[in-house]
Amino acid sequence: MKLAVIFPGQGSQNKDMAEHFSNESSFNNIINISSEILNYDIKEVIKDDHKINDTIYTQPLMLAISYAMWDTLIKNTDINPYLGAGHSLGEYTALVANKSLSFEDALLLVKKRAELMSSAMNGVDGAMAAVIGLDGKVVDDICKDVTKSDYIIEAVNFNCPGQTVIAGHDTVVDQITPVLKNEGAKIVKKLPVSIAAHTSLLKSVANNLREELKNININLNNQFDVIHNYDLSISKSEESFIDSLSMQVCSPVRWIETMQNFKDENITDVIEVGPGNVLQGLVKRYDKSLRVHSLDKFEDIKLIEQALQ
Repeated sequence: MKLAVIFPGQGSQNKDMAEHFSNESSFNNIINISSEILNYDIKEVIKDDHKINDTIYTQPLMLAISYAMWDTLIKNTDINPYLGAGHSLGEYTALVANKSLSFEDALLLVKKRAELMSSAMNGVDGAMAAVIGLDGKVVDDICKDVTKSDYIIEAVNFNCPGQTVIAGHDTVVDQITPVLKNEGAKIVKKLPVSIAAHTSLLKSVANNLREELKNININLNNQFDVIHNYDLSISKSEESFIDSLSMQVCSPVRWIETMQNFKDENITDVIEVGPGNVLQGLVKRYDKSLRVHSLDKFEDIKLIEQALQ
């Protein structure tokens, strides 16, 4: 058995995500610490329909909740991951879990990331859409044919075979939809977001994050390696770490290739740690031979232990 852990990003949040661990002291301790750092009550914000889906809140919320789940898991088991990864924002949780970043530094960094992303989209009508049933390379090629400097549309999440997310200017997303369908896409569905995440529209955010990261302590003596979204690398220097994590915000999430790396490293089992089970579904669609376990509530810990024996 060879284990990997993965962490979800924005989009997996839900109003019950703090309830399933509410009786666990280790979980509550992380949430209380997070609330103090962020200067708002996380459990109250989660109950607010608007705030939970506002990226300014969603990003730090997801990091806090996912890391609190991870902390509870490792204090109740003796799991020993070989590899880790996170989808988009989830990469930050993975880098806290393997101790590359301290939790407090990561939480403040993610808070800043959310603010910078929101600010970069001021005055820009952004949009994202899921493209189902069309090969990712075809989607990417179509986007590259259409996009111009002031008319951006890019393939940004290569999630699993036949599922790619595109993002850019809202009008271009609308205009490219029939083109994608004519090429064979079964569904092109707009997502309920206005930030064009992982596009070149956020290059300024990458530059700002680079400067923020230069002032943060980075530990490369890790408990397990984490595969970066940006270039599929495992950082061996602070310089490469800063480059990969800062560029991630304006570059595609290469999730299919991340899963292929798991296969190449002979990973047999994968645990998704965080709200929901979106990544579990993506992994299964990529390769049914990988055994995937989801930690979404405290009771899952015992099930995971039994499955890994």
